[in-house]
Amino acid sequence: MNNIKQFVNEEKIEDILKNLIKINSTQPDGNESDVVKYILSIFKDYDIDYKEINHGKNRSSLIITIPGKEKESSISFLGHIDTVPVEDYDKWIYPPFDGKVKDGFMYGRGSADMKGGVTATILTLLYILENDITPSYNVKFCFTADEEYRGMGVLSIKDTKALEDSKCIIIPEPTDEKLGIAEKGALWLGINVEGLSAHGSRPDLGVNAIEYLYKFIEEFKEKIQREETHELLGKTTISVNEFWGGVGTNVIPTNASASLDIRTIPGCNHKEILQIAKTIADDFMKEIEKLKINIEVKNNRPALEVSKDNDLIKTIKEIFKTLNYDTDYKGLFFYTDGSQIIPDTDIPFIILGPGDDKMAHQRDEKVKLSSISKMAEVYITYILEI
Repeated sequence: MNNIKQFVNEEKIEDILKNLIKINSTQPDGNESDVVKYILSIFKDYDIDYKEINHGKNRSSLIITIPGKEKESSISFLGHIDTVPVEDYDKWIYPPFDGKVKDGFMYGRGSADMKGGVTATILTLLYILENDITPSYNVKFCFTADEEYRGMGVLSIKDTKALEDSKCIIIPEPTDEKLGIAEKGALWLGINVEGLSAHGSRPDLGVNAIEYLYKFIEEFKEKIQREETHELLGKTTISVNEFWGGVGTNVIPTNASASLDIRTIPGCNHKEILQIAKTIADDFMKEIEKLKINIEVKNNRPALEVSKDNDLIKTIKEIFKTLNYDTDYKGLFFYTDGSQIIPDTDIPFIILGPGDDKMAHQRDEKVKLSSISKMAEVYITYILEI
């Protein structure tokens, strides 16, 4: 059996990651089918069991399964292959699709979020195949489309029931090599207000949609912001990230809209938050004739948490100790594909991958190559030990 450290060397990592970065899989087009084709080309000399899920318009997701001795249970890896767009191309020091290497880091869109993690899982799969290993359990490597938007990739995988036999799910998102045991939930609301237009000199004759939208937001923020604090995630937050309204300085606006991004901690009930919003809207509409407030749920992903005492977490922590790697616990402020699977299944999970999550979606995004090597070593060791 090959030495793991020697196998997951930076030459292999650089080759795979550079090819992944060169494929433009940015939203909204995605083009994840191009990534799937490349991943399958890596394993062209092996007889692998795989299922490609076609979403149309050059978008697809992929599941590769390595059969284990125990056929009824699986260890599952869940990672996305799309990235956020590049909106400021000319401001990047290193072109976002070149895969430039400097001082041990590779630069490029998706290097940290999360083609570095995808590279680590590909190396894990390669190691198993090249060494003809039959793991104790089936190992499923899932590569999903559209995580950065609505999650059609993971939802399609969920529909296949492919992950229902999972003993655990490993999500190789960037955690700076720390053990991610919690992630914030996300509730995105679109608030649309309709009032009554009037001349700007006669506000008494109109119903100002912008003003009532502002009042709604202020009251809503006051009622949902609580003192509860999570040790890794802090408090539930709400931010107003989009706002539209008005047609002219001298016109009382008929319409106004805003999008609210609410990030919740474990234990925060999204249904209760929605009910608070609806109650505030109803109260305003009862008070003000001609006022209409509509609330649209644009995204709804609950917060996730797994106990430090879970066997998966304890085993991974022990592997870090055995390999002489330092680690700690971490909470993720962003959501992952796990938010679409785990709440309905209660499967133990860990978010653990190479790269600093602060680099996600940033200009000149980068990942340390040695971090990818470490994470691949941890993944392989876990598969061999369980």
